[in-house]
Amino acid sequence: MAGESKAEREVRKSIMTYLAPDETLREFTRVETKSLSISVAYFFSLIIGEILAQRYQTGYFVGLTDKRLILVEFKGKTPTGDVQSIPLSDIKGLLYNRGLVVGNLEIHRTTETIKFDFEVSPWYQRAINMAKLLPLAQ
Repeated sequence: MAGESKAEREVRKSIMTYLAPDETLREFTRVETKSLSISVAYFFSLIIGEILAQRYQTGYFVGLTDKRLILVEFKGKTPTGDVQSIPLSDIKGLLYNRGLVVGNLEIHRTTETIKFDFEVSPWYQRAINMAKLLPLAQ
């Protein structure tokens, strides 16, 4: 899509491979299972920390479709092949919180809440959009 960064295009492409023919991707983002990039960056230097984080970072590419939430696991920048699918009927809503450097996206399921961290840019805006499309009822 116009105005997307290279990283955003790569994540979109990774998620699109798992869409059913009658399914539409509404929004997507990238979340981490560990905030390695923040701690490493502080202790070494921003450049060295970022290189290490990109190599060892684990997380998910998250895609919200008109039917489900798709979680594509990745390590570094590469999908591992592990994919989870959560039907929209099993999701109460999404909630995002943004800090100065790191934000988080919470997936409120009927049985549990899953919380992921994400780097502020460009992923926080996508997480905001995703949470607006499937808001958690207060």
